[in-house]
Amino acid sequence: MNSNSSNENIVLIPVYNDWKSLNKLLLEINNNFNHKNKLKILIINDCSTDEIFLTNTKFDKIKEIKVLNLNKNLGSQKAIAIGLDYLKALNQDFFITIMDGDGEDDPNEINNLLLHAKNDAEVIVTSHRKKRNESFFIQLCYFIHLVSCFFLTWNWVSFGNFSCFHSKNLNKINLYYVWYAFSTGILKSLKIKKLYAARKKRYFESSKVSFLNLMEHSLRINCVFYERIIINSFIFFILIFIFSTKFNIFFYGSIIFLNLILILIKFKNYPRNPIKCKYYLKNIKLI
Repeated sequence: MNSNSSNENIVLIPVYNDWKSLNKLLLEINNNFNHKNKLKILIINDCSTDEIFLTNTKFDKIKEIKVLNLNKNLGSQKAIAIGLDYLKALNQDFFITIMDGDGEDDPNEINNLLLHAKNDAEVIVTSHRKKRNESFFIQLCYFIHLVSCFFLTWNWVSFGNFSCFHSKNLNKINLYYVWYAFSTGILKSLKIKKLYAARKKRYFESSKVSFLNLMEHSLRINCVFYERIIINSFIFFILIFIFSTKFNIFFYGSIIFLNLILILIKFKNYPRNPIKCKYYLKNIKLI
């Protein structure tokens, strides 16, 4: 990624052990990419316990596959933050697409995201979910997450990692926020342009992410707007006092409990080192 990169497109993919899905995703990206610009893949290997296994490294549209091997398992959001710091250090012009490696982000949508990003390099183009393929319980939990996040932060965060933007925006993105959650990290840093696409099924197996991890991810999303949550909590206290009910203690206790949980999550995930690639990078491998 050291050549003249003004016409380059880089797809950043965090991966932890799921090399089988990544192999299929790379094939799908190569087969569906319809822009003439150079296409490169940057894999952030989140300290996988399984060895890197790529069955096909010869593509007609993908010109380079580079793997950043991290020295510890960070989780996808932190891995993305490290990947963005690496790209920022290149100090070059290119377009970045971020997506998950399990197949839920449709590789067919990369062309559309990229087209809109090139039309307006000042924004981050985000893919919002208009249809999901999970169980009713997961969809219900996701809806509760959306509603609670809205009332706490006044943001309807219906998108994840799948996004596209020009590299000049890297200087505007606060990686400290991305460290907690990419979605609210960019929402707090930049203007977004919404596109809508269905969330696809995983290529293989079911997600190994536990329900508790999903809950923590939801809380990390809120942590990015914690200052706003403090203000809103104070407003809720006033409203509860004005419209006094016999459930005052329950509501007061719930608000206090939520704020304490968010403080714990912020402390747990607070970066112990500066969010710089050099602190977390084991090595770089060119495939």
